[in-house]
Amino acid sequence: MGFIKPEDLERYCNTNAALLKGPLNGVVVEFPGLGGNSCLGGVMDFAVYDNTYTRRFAEKGILSVYTFPGPWSWGNAASVRIADMILDAVFEKYGVTDVPVVACGGSMGGLGALIFCADSKHSISACASACPCYDVPGCFEKRGDFSRTILSAVAGYGETIEEALKRISPAHRIADMPDIPYRIVCDGADEIFDADGMKRYAEELDAKTGGKVTFVYLEGLCHGGFSAEEREAFHVFIEENCAIER
Repeated sequence: MGFIKPEDLERYCNTNAALLKGPLNGVVVEFPGLGGNSCLGGVMDFAVYDNTYTRRFAEKGILSVYTFPGPWSWGNAASVRIADMILDAVFEKYGVTDVPVVACGGSMGGLGALIFCADSKHSISACASACPCYDVPGCFEKRGDFSRTILSAVAGYGETIEEALKRISPAHRIADMPDIPYRIVCDGADEIFDADGMKRYAEELDAKTGGKVTFVYLEGLCHGGFSAEEREAFHVFIEENCAIER
């Protein structure tokens, strides 16, 4: 039984389906940041996902899906399962099984996108991750809202909390990551996640995937910052790895 049905997709995510042009050529699965922030402009209120980026995707037949796994999800098992069920419903609705799927997100959502690549039952084509929380144990006590929200995300796991934190930590899951293209954006003055540590993580992932990681260092920008040039490049990376010709 599919709990997320094609006709009920809007209960579980916001999409740009109303803007879509032509057949479905690809899907962007976006994971929210802590509290519902978005690197592409998504919101957790029910709405058509309509902005500059999602309209451009729609023109190329790319469905933008802003998932609702909960504002404290931190890439946990529930967020992966919900996104997988959303994809099942999308594929059923459009009658496809072979279109590219790109995972994306920023901050907590950047972590979610990376973990989804490792744990999804679907084959993910590429991942765009902006200023991700790459080391969950290392940042557990970085801010007060981190410790309580991360604990909430993994407290139900049937293992120690230490083990559970590593399960949702990209730095501890490198061996499980698929060999697909990654774009990892690092804010050079990130006050939350250490830029040097993020660079080391990207280098390790690049080595594991055989050179498939593009690491972008944005000098002087604080957490969540994008230059205009990188905002465009981030979008183009998703677009190039998502659309197929039919």
